[in-house]
Amino acid sequence: MLAGKVAIVTGGGRGIGRAIALGMAAEGAAVMVVDIGASLAGGGEDAGPAQEVVAEIEAMGGAALASTLSIVEPANGERIVAAAVARFGRLDAVVNNAGILRDTMFHKMSFVDWSDVLQVHLTGSFLLSRAAAAQFREQNAGAYVHMTSTSGLIGNFGQANYSYCVISCEADADCPWLLCSTDIVADGWPGPQSGVA
Repeated sequence: MLAGKVAIVTGGGRGIGRAIALGMAAEGAAVMVVDIGASLAGGGEDAGPAQEVVAEIEAMGGAALASTLSIVEPANGERIVAAAVARFGRLDAVVNNAGILRDTMFHKMSFVDWSDVLQVHLTGSFLLSRAAAAQFREQNAGAYVHMTSTSGLIGNFGQANYSYCVISCEADADCPWLLCSTDIVADGWPGPQSGVA
């Protein structure tokens, strides 16, 4: 299903994003691993995680490219898509997995903690998806995968900002995005049999 396809995976240097990138590569996709290498709270930058996943994919015989461009910068969505297309000749999927956490009680949450989480989860996903849309229209094909969580469905202590982000698209009946939960596997998505849980 993924052989010969090209995917961009944000947050692909660690955790779920890393598993998605490796799983897609194992199924034959070329993968652009986008990760600034920040901490879970969004601090710092490190090119290592993205480059390490690319090295793992290449060691498996796959094709991959690393990017440490921040998805929250408006021009970077276009740059990321252009780099993927320049390297691999097309783009078939965008997996918007990047995210940060700034957990604190709602009444104590600073605007910066609210805003930074929304910037990565929502604005970053929007900017990259919008950039990919032109390529998808030109090819007359393409897929978006946006992550959600039970934190958006039932809430979680200290995660008002994160919960808002992960439920936002799901709450919009007109949203054209395909949602893939961290708790379930979407139809046709590489499941546990291919190393992606």
